[in-house]
Amino acid sequence: MVGSYYGSASPHETFRTLIDFYQSGKLEIGGLALRTYSLDEINEAYDELERGADGRGVIVFEGVN
Repeated sequence: MVGSYYGSASPHETFRTLIDFYQSGKLEIGGLALRTYSLDEINEAYDELERGADGRGVIVFEGVN
């Protein structure tokens, strides 16, 4: 994997590569999200973000793969 410098990466190619790495087990992302929120909890997620309480929250959309 090569880093990008000031946006020089192609998102279409880069995201596809990251997804492939994740699916093949070469990229572990499980520890990146500190908390997950449902879509119903989005206001709570933003409140915590503004307070700096949650550095890496993820909104989970149920039924979306």
